[in-house]
Amino acid sequence: MNIEATNFNNLYIMNYNSFKDERGEFVKTIHKDTFIKNNLEWNFAESFYSISHKNVFRGMHFQFSPNDHEKLVYVAKGAILDVVLDIRSTSNTYGKYFTVELSDTNRKGLYIGKGFAHGFLSLENDTIVEYHTTTVQNKDSEGGIKWNSFEFNLPISDPVVSLRDKSFEDFNLNKKYF
Repeated sequence: MNIEATNFNNLYIMNYNSFKDERGEFVKTIHKDTFIKNNLEWNFAESFYSISHKNVFRGMHFQFSPNDHEKLVYVAKGAILDVVLDIRSTSNTYGKYFTVELSDTNRKGLYIGKGFAHGFLSLENDTIVEYHTTTVQNKDSEGGIKWNSFEFNLPISDPVVSLRDKSFEDFNLNKKYF
């Protein structure tokens, strides 16, 4: 795996190696020594996945301190447009967003540090997104920002968004999230 820095501190694109043969495909997503070498947390406390229909948008989610976490996201099947918003008020990129397509064909993942809100748009039916987090989900620490309240514009006009995600507050540059 090759870890590629972005213009955002503590946000990395994971370029996974894919090994294919007559049996199928093999992809290694976590390698302790590689994570340590790149000063990334490798000890994940929880893992889960979602299956989404095309045009579903999930996000923008985060957890407040002390239950905030690093997150590793990748696509096992299908494709997404991954969106990350920097909500660290002391960051040079505060209020800026980053996007990258993650898919089962490009085998990219995203390592997201603490202090980012995260979401994605499913580009294909039955897209499976896996997440690994360094803390366990804590309902009292959950936060969210409305997907259409910052500079990013979705490439579709009518995304499928949950009632919960629709109820999130708008992003506010004057608010201190972290």
